[in-house]
Amino acid sequence: MLLLFVSLGAHARPYFDKQISSALEFIEHYQTSGKDGYDLGQWRARVTSYVPSAIGVGKFNVPFEEPTAFVASSVANVLAEIYLHDSRYTLIPPMIDKTIEGFQKYYWGSLFNFYPPATFKGVRVRQPRYMYLAPQWKGFANIPPDADTTSVSYTLMRYRDMIENRASPDLPSQVINAFSYARDLNRVPHAYNAAQGHFKTGAFLTWLWDEKNPDMPRNIFAAPHRGTRIPFNFNDVDCVVNGNVLKLLKLAQKTSGPGYRASCDHLNRVVRNKQFYFCGMYYPSYYALPYTMATALQSGVSCLEPSKERLINYIISKQRKDGSWRNSFLARPDYVHSTAWALNTLILLGDSENELHRARVKRGVRFLLSQAQKDSAGRTYWAGQVFYAATFIARYPVVWRSSAYTTALSAKALLLSEPYLR
Repeated sequence: MLLLFVSLGAHARPYFDKQISSALEFIEHYQTSGKDGYDLGQWRARVTSYVPSAIGVGKFNVPFEEPTAFVASSVANVLAEIYLHDSRYTLIPPMIDKTIEGFQKYYWGSLFNFYPPATFKGVRVRQPRYMYLAPQWKGFANIPPDADTTSVSYTLMRYRDMIENRASPDLPSQVINAFSYARDLNRVPHAYNAAQGHFKTGAFLTWLWDEKNPDMPRNIFAAPHRGTRIPFNFNDVDCVVNGNVLKLLKLAQKTSGPGYRASCDHLNRVVRNKQFYFCGMYYPSYYALPYTMATALQSGVSCLEPSKERLINYIISKQRKDGSWRNSFLARPDYVHSTAWALNTLILLGDSENELHRARVKRGVRFLLSQAQKDSAGRTYWAGQVFYAATFIARYPVVWRSSAYTTALSAKALLLSEPYLR
């Protein structure tokens, strides 16, 4: 049976139960109520710009709290995986229910948009709610639905059905059709993808929108009411987005449709070529892809199996002597979030009977525990570090952080590490 879904309900409390329980209390406490200027069931992610304020994309080094459906689903998915492993953490199901209840504003038909709706000159548009954008940039943010937010949101709904022991409905046909249509075939590749040799991959594209749509504004500074637009008018292939789509399609038992095999082949090729850091246009991290592939493998995406040993070896090779994993200096070299991603990857893919794996997991756990903090009420958390970026051109200067997500990842690693510590 898959590791994620083996409940330990009848056994002794986990070794790190105190830390895990306190972390879940932190996450529960900071989940939004729907009465505090945010939609129900979200967490306050922070987006920070490091470009000069005069450019008008945020304010230099000023974090803006900007919760989104993507962050909410990402946090809740990790929580669901904790609960599916150990159902004694009863704080989790109500948090998941709140997140799903708060989805309503983010739907685009059956798809999901990253941003909530707003109105500009009488036209319904999509916009950040709190982040400062100068007038010339407001239209740029009027983006279409995307494969990343759509896949993680539907994954969460399927997890809730698993928790409640009920059958999930079929994925809406609009979702299946959108994934099938938005693929990297017979098109001019995005310059970022072309630079890595990624073209005609057949993999899934990020934006669930026709980049040739004649009604899409071609002027990136066109006002919001001029229409929905893909950033810079070119769709793109992101390896992490593809991993999230594969995971959803496997959970939904929709693995025979267009793009599934091509996406697997693309990710396996990326791993062979060790393109971990640059393949994620929106994820400036060495460890986002390994973690995403590890969770996909644990969900049964067996076509990624050829990459398993390479992923393990890569993660082991990147660990530092103090037990941490660190990101590139280009992305402000965080170590807590990177360690949480990498440690989970090693735990999920490794062998708890392998002495090298055991030693490396123990080292990583010690480091992660050393970085835990307490809020004013004594609840345990791990401070959020770079999670994802705005666009490829702002891959380093405009980044999002979420302490709820980093804390959930850390709690999950502590829970799953126990077989390696015995």
